[in-house]
Amino acid sequence: MKQKNQRIGVTKLRREITHATDMTNPTVAGVDLGDFSSLAAVLSPSGDTIDRIAFKMSSEGYRLLADRLPEGTKIACEAMGMTYPFFRAMHEQYGFDVTVANPKELAWIVKSKKKSDKIDCLKLAKLHQVGMLPEAHLLTREEQLTRDLLIQKVRLGEDARKVKLRILSYLKREGVNEKLPKMSDNFSMTRRNLMRSLSFGDQRDIIIKSMLDRLEFLEEQCLPFESAIKGLAKLSDDVKIIMSIQGIDFYVASLLSSYIGDINRFPSDNHLASALGIVPVERQSSDVKKRGRMSREGPSIARWALGVAADNVKENNSQIKAYYDLAKKRTGRSKKARVAVMRKLVRMLYFMLKTRQNWKWQDPELTRAKIERLDSETGGAP
Repeated sequence: MKQKNQRIGVTKLRREITHATDMTNPTVAGVDLGDFSSLAAVLSPSGDTIDRIAFKMSSEGYRLLADRLPEGTKIACEAMGMTYPFFRAMHEQYGFDVTVANPKELAWIVKSKKKSDKIDCLKLAKLHQVGMLPEAHLLTREEQLTRDLLIQKVRLGEDARKVKLRILSYLKREGVNEKLPKMSDNFSMTRRNLMRSLSFGDQRDIIIKSMLDRLEFLEEQCLPFESAIKGLAKLSDDVKIIMSIQGIDFYVASLLSSYIGDINRFPSDNHLASALGIVPVERQSSDVKKRGRMSREGPSIARWALGVAADNVKENNSQIKAYYDLAKKRTGRSKKARVAVMRKLVRMLYFMLKTRQNWKWQDPELTRAKIERLDSETGGAP
């Protein structure tokens, strides 16, 4: 009799928990996105799978999904290339609550021994239903266009740099680089003209000309990007604050501003450093704690821009140079000292953007000159 009462009590408790779950949990849909087609798993408030929806990544497919989902369904998907069109359709057009998951935090899905679209979308739905889905930061349309502009300029610059290295390597191999005048800029107009005037009387003339033409083509491609980035930088208070740091121009400042975004989304400078991937990997077991190399998580272009900024600031500011030298002496390695300067810059950037103050070691005249030059090159102040 006692056991029967206990079973009745357990059954009643389960019913109460299920009822409470139904009252508090929404209907959720986990979506495993693909380039051309995707799969959604729909869970009821009690956690039961009530529907599976296969749809195309097109306007017709999004409409099909919107029609099949119950009203008020909360959608979860993983961040990837097709996330933005999916988000714009389901959230902005059809009004669904869409949460985008951070793929780094969902690595366990990728590492799962049993992996399929059916399993992945179900895991996303279950995580979202219990409030354990790690969210990713999603850019607005305007922020996305600015980011695309900056990334394309980085890639063009990298292509031009590689062509320059090929040209120098070829000239050295042919024994003519030493005959050109030594200058701080290996591709000054003087040296370029002399490169074009070289005459071997064989196929090398065609090779050098084609490489120089390729370089000039890439540099011309960069010009409209630079003009557009300058126009956006002029309108950004964050970019102007970052430009107050000696050694940072509008371009690097724009890159850093784009990847930082709204500084208030980071509770501390440690969170910002973690998002940029410049915190050490840490492993702890019992009383043993080990700290390893830089995590390198997050956007690589942001770390590249921060590294460029650290190198330039070190060369232009005595305080940062002294900090670098001290870190190098302490660690015995220039790479670790460079990362230390990058980390210090992150702390400074966080404080500057949070308090809306210029760099504490700025040269006011230099900062004013940089802003005035930016205004003049973009048609004056707005």
